Amino acid sequence: MVNVRQHQIRAIPYRPPAGPAQHGIEIVTLRALRAKAGISEFSDPQCPRFHLLSYVTSGTGTHTIDFTSYQLQPGTVWWVRPGQVQQWGDVGSYEATMVLFEERALGSAAAYFPAEQRRYRSLWPQPATEPPPIRELFEHMRWVFEHSNPKLPDLTAATLRSALAATVLTLAGIEPESPRTVGGARDALVEAFTSLVEANFAETRAVTDYARLLGYSEKTLTRAIRGATGLTPKSYIAERVTLEAKRLLAYTELTATRIAVELGFSDTSNFTKFFASRTGTSPAEFRATLTRTGTARTPAVS
Repeated sequence: MVNVRQHQIRAIPYRPPAGPAQHGIEIVTLRALRAKAGISEFSDPQCPRFHLLSYVTSGTGTHTIDFTSYQLQPGTVWWVRPGQVQQWGDVGSYEATMVLFEERALGSAAAYFPAEQRRYRSLWPQPATEPPPIRELFEHMRWVFEHSNPKLPDLTAATLRSALAATVLTLAGIEPESPRTVGGARDALVEAFTSLVEANFAETRAVTDYARLLGYSEKTLTRAIRGATGLTPKSYIAERVTLEAKRLLAYTELTATRIAVELGFSDTSNFTKFFASRTGTSPAEFRATLTRTGTARTPAVS
């Protein structure tokens, strides 16, 4: 058995301070976070075990989420979900209001952003015309958090959760239009499929297995997934496997042989062929490119 302890992407647990954050929501400025944690905290890739929703208040910068680098400017909102890998850019070049929260804090609003669906949007640029009151929503959450009444903790928690729901539902309302039917049978099937893929992509990539587990025909499953994501179930599964392969190649020292085992491939050759067909490069070339650009790192384990 390979000892992988030194090869893990650094997981960041949710550790709220005393007060209203015990209810699953904490609001902090990037300035305060820099002062508390130090610049070194932002140097290596991280995998938060909580949601990180941020509103850029001033300056410009970048933030990378699962290998996509996003440009930040005032009015930009970015969202990292549990299990995604983030890489900070120059955290001294911009300021932001940041909401750290657990999945349970979303309440019924979670239906619009299923926890296991990794293809949902991570960035909201500020619209050029008729911008929604996103800044005001973030400022309201921050005010409630900072002025909470210690004698009324349940009221504070309820207010924060209500404000968070209003914020994420507003973001949902300005998402690009898609054929998803929120709350309908097709939406339930899509969420069930993506959850199954998240739990089992290293065990099976066969669409027939997922259709059987869900109790639907492959044809019905294909219509639902294509309508929601633009991909066939086979392509969706392959994208999820490819993402995990990229994470392991970029942020760990595991060999291609070990990664092949972790992802359920029969041998290294099959993994290499699969990865090359999806990315146009071999695992070794992908890792070498990231090393040259300084993206690949081996973070310390906390």
